[in-house]
Amino acid sequence: MSTRLSRCLKAMQTVGFWRSTENGKTPSLELLHHGTVYANQLQHHWLSMRQLAVNFGHIEHTTEMIDQSRFSFTHSKQFREQFQQLRQSYPSRAKCPTVLKHQKSMPSNSKSNTIFQHQSNVTQLITDFFVDPHRGLEHFYNLQRESKIWWMRYSSNPSRYAIVPYDCHADLEHCQAIDIKAGFGEAGEVTVEQLSLVPLPAGNDFELPDARTTKMQLPMVIRSVIELEPATCALLLDGCDHGRESRSLLLNRVLAPYQCGIVAMQKAEKSSTELHDLCAHMVDVLQSARLRLHVIDDQGYSLAKNKEEMTHHLEQSDCLGVPYMLLLDERQSLTNGLMQLRSRDTQLAEMIHISDLPDYLLNIFRSF
Repeated sequence: MSTRLSRCLKAMQTVGFWRSTENGKTPSLELLHHGTVYANQLQHHWLSMRQLAVNFGHIEHTTEMIDQSRFSFTHSKQFREQFQQLRQSYPSRAKCPTVLKHQKSMPSNSKSNTIFQHQSNVTQLITDFFVDPHRGLEHFYNLQRESKIWWMRYSSNPSRYAIVPYDCHADLEHCQAIDIKAGFGEAGEVTVEQLSLVPLPAGNDFELPDARTTKMQLPMVIRSVIELEPATCALLLDGCDHGRESRSLLLNRVLAPYQCGIVAMQKAEKSSTELHDLCAHMVDVLQSARLRLHVIDDQGYSLAKNKEEMTHHLEQSDCLGVPYMLLLDERQSLTNGLMQLRSRDTQLAEMIHISDLPDYLLNIFRSF
């Protein structure tokens, strides 16, 4: 493993994203608080995609699921039950094309990456696309491109992601598969998503009416599988492995676990009640707007007595990937309501007024 990537692994452990345990040449990772918060954001974003999909929620895994190969899921009892539930509970969506979603906890696929392993079970985010059998390959190629763009969009280094063909056995007729991998140079790669095109078993059990012609047909299914925790670790490594001089964690500002934080510079050894009240008001405004606030202290903001303490707080927020920090100066902010909005990526700050909150920040996040 490269020295730079080793530093990233250690840096993420130091700030509380994961715990790393040496396991031979490949470290074993377990997500801690900040890493879990980030994973929850990724999961929430997956749930918000394709809102017309039928979501079956979390399904407990069985021995049958663990023993499944990548292409045998269409023969499983659980897959058949989901399909029957689609027909019975969601008749208006039991047409071709349609989309089903579910989640399940499974042992991690240890062969999916060469950089790290995950210590415990992983959460699989599974999306099944039932498509016209005559256009199965067309849909498969479109989904490959769409999925790759999705990962590139939320990366600090879009060129890191590649579509890698998966070697299907000759006896798997009409099956196709690819992996979307994040490459980290000589250190190795991490599979962030698997896409598989699989024909359904012949017969009437899986037939659906065509959405336009209502003619019954046997669709093909494209399954997308994202292992949440390994994918989270890959995105965190991607945000850290940027080659800049700063130690900032360049997480996408939409997915970042915390979107902003508040630090105030007090003018005397003891801070004033007015400054505390102003900071508390800002915390309330930002949280009411559902902005994810990095709660540095229990009170929701931090006070700095000098520039050194202010710099320390900003370095901490940069290491956690917080895109924006609100910087208050007791003299100025209490007098005219002005404060600075500092960007993690540029390290530059612009002057804004307290009346601009929270709309100014909300517009920034909406524009992405």
